[in-house]
Amino acid sequence: MNATQWQSLLTLGNDCFHDNQWQQAEYFYAEAYDILAYSYRNNPLCEQTMMAWICTCHNLSSLYEQVDNSSLALRFLTVPHNYLKEVANNSKLPNDIKLIAIKGLSITLPPILIFVKQYPLCDDCLSSFSQMESLIDHSCKTVH
Repeated sequence: MNATQWQSLLTLGNDCFHDNQWQQAEYFYAEAYDILAYSYRNNPLCEQTMMAWICTCHNLSSLYEQVDNSSLALRFLTVPHNYLKEVANNSKLPNDIKLIAIKGLSITLPPILIFVKQYPLCDDCLSSFSQMESLIDHSCKTVH
């Protein structure tokens, strides 16, 4: 993966976002998302790629929140969260990959919890996120 490519796309997306050019920002963010998602799946030990992918998802979420599409905003907060949760719970993967996923979960959960305070969810969905927060806190203490 060419790091400057996704970085350039994010920069262009951010510029468009700040200029309220929503469709252009969406295009650039989506292109960066595709590059990073592919790269991270092929190299799950690359923490930098994981962080960039999560950041891109959060940029897309902010964009959709800005244009009043809360369901897509939540989707892009939960996509990396759910993927990392699957990785962390996969007993067939090496522990170093699972530890990186757990670290990623500690980054993906707080924005979801903030979002659900602002945009109410059903009780079951909210409960599952709260349970995940407790699990991540426990896992991080165990790892250290």
